[in-house]
Amino acid sequence: MAYTESVTPKSLLTPENCLSSSRIRAFLRLSRIATDDTIRQHLNEVKSSKECDNYFKSKIVPQWEARASIIQYCNDYSAHLRQETTKGNTVVQSSKQNPESFDLRVDPYAVKKYNQQLQGQYSQCDSIENWVNNERVVEDIIREQTVDVLNDKCYFQDWIEEFKKLKNLA
Repeated sequence: MAYTESVTPKSLLTPENCLSSSRIRAFLRLSRIATDDTIRQHLNEVKSSKECDNYFKSKIVPQWEARASIIQYCNDYSAHLRQETTKGNTVVQSSKQNPESFDLRVDPYAVKKYNQQLQGQYSQCDSIENWVNNERVVEDIIREQTVDVLNDKCYFQDWIEEFKKLKNLA
């Protein structure tokens, strides 16, 4: 059986969802419940090693890929946001403001507001990076548990390496 296309919901791949991660985390949780948490029950129906391979490629790999791509998207967004913030660009206004260009006679608090925006962006980066790292750790644990079940119910194989190979074929 050929590698199945990723099931990543494109609607989740937005900066807003990275900043407020509740929708993404709900997807990750449901994906884990649907595949990894119930793998033992699904594998009870599997009779041969070929069926194990097919199950892995058609059910597990697409979900692992979807979760990995969503987590990577938010990691990339956070890196971009941090890079823009380091350059002094506020992403909210998408403008390259320079504190020296503020007319403090018109708005005496312009520099303060600008610095607060930059500090807020750094805080957003920290928040995204924190939940991305947490979700990566959870993914590693979940995958290890799934591999243990696959090795127990099917046959011993380096399933993580197989996933990486299949991922590179896509």
